[in-house]
Amino acid sequence: MASPMRSLLTNPNRYLQAFRLFLANSTEHQCMREFMERQLPAVIASIGNEKPTINILSVGGGAGEIDLLILSKVQASYPGVTINNDVIEPSADQISKYKERVAETSSLENIKFTWHEETSYEYESRMNAEKKSKKWDFIHMIQMLYYVKDVPATIRYFQSLLEAQGKLLIILVSERFVEWVHTSIARAK
Repeated sequence: MASPMRSLLTNPNRYLQAFRLFLANSTEHQCMREFMERQLPAVIASIGNEKPTINILSVGGGAGEIDLLILSKVQASYPGVTINNDVIEPSADQISKYKERVAETSSLENIKFTWHEETSYEYESRMNAEKKSKKWDFIHMIQMLYYVKDVPATIRYFQSLLEAQGKLLIILVSERFVEWVHTSIARAK
């Protein structure tokens, strides 16, 4: 039986409608904003030490609302440092909204945006085919692991792309899914 979450992906309009309904009836974004304010500065405290450029990879960046909060915290921690922000997002509509949000935001100096309209699996496959392995100072995967076939392999792949002091941030809503991820990773080791 197909996962209900996966079936939403076959119809992008239905997915966006379901996602908007979820946001309207949940405290997800409020909780994430609180995390960004209270805990994210400690998470990113070492990612840019003595570096002229910080490389950030957003996996499943959506319309960019949370990404821009993250970028504002990185800018505050490392004023004047150039930030290369690559975004992996399979929805053209979400990328378009992300670009609109960037165009409307005035405080994004020193940030270069690159968008990749593809899934995390497509990104990994393309990088492997091109024999590229760019290293990242900070990778975040927010509410996106629900959509991958092999969660432990996806996490391992993106972990392998981290710089020595790099950080991987994963945020999920479901406690049951988090328990499953931990169990799956433990089995994969």
